[in-house]
Amino acid sequence: MNSFIESKQLYYLKVRVPKDEAYFVYFTLESNEGVCHFSTSDDSLRQQYRDIDINSTIEFKDILLKLINKLQQEIRLDIMAEKITQDC
Repeated sequence: MNSFIESKQLYYLKVRVPKDEAYFVYFTLESNEGVCHFSTSDDSLRQQYRDIDINSTIEFKDILLKLINKLQQEIRLDIMAEKITQDC
């Protein structure tokens, strides 16, 4: 497994969830403290959905994807974007 210290890689996801399910996603991500940080895209605040930007270091990618897959079994959650970037 690569570590952030070795690779300087960051993992990014943008997910879309129905507005009335967003609280469940926030709660789940918060309860797995240290795996990622997230924010709601301002563009989605007036919509019936929430776009959530999720960032993590590369070593937590697998854990984060397991959480996302589990959430997808419970609620509608679409992955809108995914990428690995290099930190400076």
